Amino acid sequence: MEDFHSSIKELAELKLEYDILSRKVLYDVVEKVFDNKSEPLPNLKNRNHAILILGREKEMMPSALAKFLNLKKSSVTSIIDSLEKDGLVKRTADPMDRRKIWISLTSSGYRYMDVLEGCVEKFVNVMLEGLVEDEIEEMLQSMRSVVNLERKISAYVSDN
Repeated sequence: MEDFHSSIKELAELKLEYDILSRKVLYDVVEKVFDNKSEPLPNLKNRNHAILILGREKEMMPSALAKFLNLKKSSVTSIIDSLEKDGLVKRTADPMDRRKIWISLTSSGYRYMDVLEGCVEKFVNVMLEGLVEDEIEEMLQSMRSVVNLERKISAYVSDN
């Protein structure tokens, strides 16, 4: 029991450190990628996260998007309004229940998502500059494991 408790404590500490380091690396890499100032710094705010989430999920209700972004529904409504005004998302009434609204990307939204994903690839290239091939492979395997476990946890939490 003691080992299990210490494992949980270590996992909690590592999760926190991973989250903090991920954010630090992201912002350090953004500055390095865009250090020549010829390109504007990308907006790493919730709008872009909403685009990436909607691109992966295809369609969702605003309340679900609010959960993904960890925001209040009113804040997400403002984001959706802004994205809709820019032609990146559309609202669709649920045919079975007109009170429900579904949000999805437009074709312009998908093109914008492609640009964002290209930025992520640039970031990853810069992140990996100081690593050797074996370390990159180790990171890839570790990320696969973490993502697979997070998917399993997410499914379990959603079902219970």
